Amino acid sequence: MDELIAILDEIRPGQQFSGAENFFDQGILDSLDLTALVAALETRYNVFMDVDEIVADNFRNLTAIKTTLARKGVKL
Repeated sequence: MDELIAILDEIRPGQQFSGAENFFDQGILDSLDLTALVAALETRYNVFMDVDEIVADNFRNLTAIKTTLARKGVKL
């Protein structure tokens, strides 16, 4: 999880990611941040996110991101 938090901190420094239930509803991330997050995850973990996977619900918190990456074969 520390690696995911580091990636998120690069996109939006100074936020409390570890305790958040929904980054988007809580105003921690916005839709532009989602684009940057997807690009960073694709680069870091050498995966490709299909357009239908790029929805806020798949990236709403650390658990959702981990689950999304696990579907791509990434083990964190």
